Amino acid sequence: MQKILPLARLQTSPWCLSLFLLTISAVCCKHKPAPAESGVLEIGLICSDLSQSLDFYKNIVGMKEIGGFEVEGDFSADIGLSNGKAFNVRRLKLVNSPSATILKLACCSDSTAIRTTHASALPGMRYLTFEVASTQIIKENLQRSGIPLLGKTPIDMGDGTELLMCQDPDGVFVEIVGGK
Repeated sequence: MQKILPLARLQTSPWCLSLFLLTISAVCCKHKPAPAESGVLEIGLICSDLSQSLDFYKNIVGMKEIGGFEVEGDFSADIGLSNGKAFNVRRLKLVNSPSATILKLACCSDSTAIRTTHASALPGMRYLTFEVASTQIIKENLQRSGIPLLGKTPIDMGDGTELLMCQDPDGVFVEIVGGK
């Protein structure tokens, strides 16, 4: 049998007061969320070899593929993305959450890698940062795949956290931060 709380107890409960105020504000204010409150960041990364990039981000970093699509050449030109080249795009997430950032790996037939020795060598998006619970599996995956850590990494960041730096198959710098 459901227990009914006395009205006096409901009136003094901070939780009930919060719920009441939230309900009133939603009804009275007709607040529409700003795009940043309702959107998801999707980052497009052009890669020279889709299978190598998928292997790196799925089997080294641990991302999960959530789908993909083709962008036809004409449409690609119409939106200013390319000079008429078609793209094959795969979408990945690090965590299964509706608000998680999506990495879109995009490849067309003639994409070529531009490798640099430092992220600061070229303007634009040159590195990605992944925050993970533990870096251990990623370190093992990197070692098993023969992908070197850069600089003096891993670097102890204190509080049981460390930072790793490596490069993906196209030379994008990948920073991994997480527990040891």
